[in-house]
Amino acid sequence: MFEWVEQQYGRKIEKTEKLGKYDVFLCQKEKFLLVPVHHRTEKEMSELHQMAVYLVAKGDLSVATLVPTTNGKLVTSHNGKHVALFRIPTQLYARTTPFGKELAKLHALGRYVPSNIVYCNRIGQWKQLWGQRLDQMELFWKEKWHRREDEFADWFVESFPYYAGLAENAIQYVSDTELDEQPYTVDAATICHERLPQALWAGGKEVKLPLDWVYDHCARDLAEWVRALYMQGEVKQLRLFFRDYERITPLSAFSWRLLYARLLFPIPYFECVEGYYLAESEQEKKSHTQMLRSLIAQSQAYEAFLASFYEQLDLPKRFSLPVVRWLKK
Repeated sequence: MFEWVEQQYGRKIEKTEKLGKYDVFLCQKEKFLLVPVHHRTEKEMSELHQMAVYLVAKGDLSVATLVPTTNGKLVTSHNGKHVALFRIPTQLYARTTPFGKELAKLHALGRYVPSNIVYCNRIGQWKQLWGQRLDQMELFWKEKWHRREDEFADWFVESFPYYAGLAENAIQYVSDTELDEQPYTVDAATICHERLPQALWAGGKEVKLPLDWVYDHCARDLAEWVRALYMQGEVKQLRLFFRDYERITPLSAFSWRLLYARLLFPIPYFECVEGYYLAESEQEKKSHTQMLRSLIAQSQAYEAFLASFYEQLDLPKRFSLPVVRWLKK
């Protein structure tokens, strides 16, 4: 590994350490993080690099920046896998600002990235992407209906119609939002995360890793954080989180409705099913089976959470936000 890094990047490693699941290399008083790159093109990496450079220029010193190879490439191969090297801060700062406030500041800056973001852009694509994902899983479900080879397949076949209905409700909710509501500045695309709760800095490791990012509506991050708090049994933190966030950037009715649509779409269910059938070990399959059972067992409780979500945050006092009627029954 040491020789490979020197060959690819022209940097001689003096010491190694760990940051979460990643390898950190120390070289001439600088720290570098080697990260696997999944499903990212060179063009996407270039845009992520531009976003990172912009945030650093704006004073966010917790952002990791890409280091090109000696050949100028942002992505290279090691042991048959695509990887990228990031320069990270030598001293990881301890968070003193509430997470909601820090996230709002990141989103506020991210709306003004000077580059034209194309390949990492997901704004306005939720309906299309969700519809494609639903159609693909429905085809798979029909196939599994005729050959249920294990317990997971039984759970999947029986539960899919319910979650397909939730997904269709989410898609329709986005359509209605786009027809009914006027977007404002807060609704412009910004730097978001594929899954905010999985990002290093969200978990307390103060490094913002560009590989975690996409360019999307802030409701993406907000909904995924709400979902994580719910699944961790920490719903009481919602008011504090949104109070901190809205001290920096008040949300519009358009934002709240997109956030709610994303909570409606059963992302954990889709990821669980996809994860099971991509699993390479029996232990992984067992874990996904337990996860699916848990999701199904908690479905009524989640319905109740969705039915009361707006009221929990006193949003009816500020906006006239539609509810999904069957959730109230």
